[in-house]
Amino acid sequence: MKTRIPAIARKELLHVMRDWRTLLIAFVLPIIMILLFGFAITFDIRDIKLAVADEDRSRASRALIEKFTGSTYFRLVATPSNPKDLLALLDSDEAQIGLSIPEDYGRNIERWEGDTVQVLLDGSESNTATIAAGYVEAILTGMNISTVKQVLSRGGVSSRGIPPVDLQIRVWFNPELESTYTIVPGLVAVIMMIIAALLTSLTVVRERELGSLEGLIATPARRHEIIIGKMIPYLVITLIDCMMAAMMGVVVFKVPFAGSLSLFAGTALLFAVSGLSIGLFASVIASNQVLANQIVILSTLLPSIMLSGFMFPVKSMPGWVQAVTYAVPARYFVTICRGIMLKDQSGVDLARPTLFLVIFGTLLLSLAVARFKKKL
Repeated sequence: MKTRIPAIARKELLHVMRDWRTLLIAFVLPIIMILLFGFAITFDIRDIKLAVADEDRSRASRALIEKFTGSTYFRLVATPSNPKDLLALLDSDEAQIGLSIPEDYGRNIERWEGDTVQVLLDGSESNTATIAAGYVEAILTGMNISTVKQVLSRGGVSSRGIPPVDLQIRVWFNPELESTYTIVPGLVAVIMMIIAALLTSLTVVRERELGSLEGLIATPARRHEIIIGKMIPYLVITLIDCMMAAMMGVVVFKVPFAGSLSLFAGTALLFAVSGLSIGLFASVIASNQVLANQIVILSTLLPSIMLSGFMFPVKSMPGWVQAVTYAVPARYFVTICRGIMLKDQSGVDLARPTLFLVIFGTLLLSLAVARFKKKL
């Protein structure tokens, strides 16, 4: 039996090409969003204001301070003579972290007697404090390892009781621990979900408001042919947007693309069906365009950002919240994007999130078809 899907798809494509607002959403908004969010969102904290109270003023203490000021993460803003002044600097927001180096620090380190360096952190911004504490720990650990190697090279293991351990840390997939490498693949998934749903959210309700739906209902085309025919042009547009966003991530933000482009395109197609089906479902059940847009924003924007693993790891969420994330299609495509772009994972490795995308796409599209009635 001859299908009418191509004819409906051709009609919808002509409508898209003649509507500059739809073209704006389809091709300009994704570029603006990935550039804006890609540069604005970062988990790397740089230029942390550092205050140092150095009571020792030895070569060893200066070496310690240079470890901080020599990195891009810290900026020396004050050098009070009294460690008690550090708290006042934190209190007035003149500094975010205070470092107190005790007297005789250099002598104790040289004799391998050990010493305590006090670090004060401004906990009013807990995220900054946590990350800054990680930086400090990394610097001090690096210095300890360096000192151990120097003593080992002088043959002082048995006399000084130094453990013969050479700690070597290697980070895979993101050696420099650049947060951009984590954010941009997730951004591709989040932006595509929002754009896909927005594109189709007005397809049915707009025709109902303009009165052109009557002519479509009068045709012999069945419900699934109308819905699928309307989806096809937006499916192609969404796939182009997804490839364009990934390319911008590679070119602009220097994110590696280690995996298969064909696997990425195939899974992106499945993800696009889920996003477009959400928009179609909203368009079918909404009584006007404003309500359709509101449904799409509430069902895609917040869940995709908060519950997909894009901003916060799903495993760190409470159990009941983790259960809710299974109903967020963006969660699976965030995993797929990071797996393909950073880890070069295969289709077998990504079988589980891909299967969930197939289930979601089928379910949401079926709901849209079931709710669409060929009557006014």
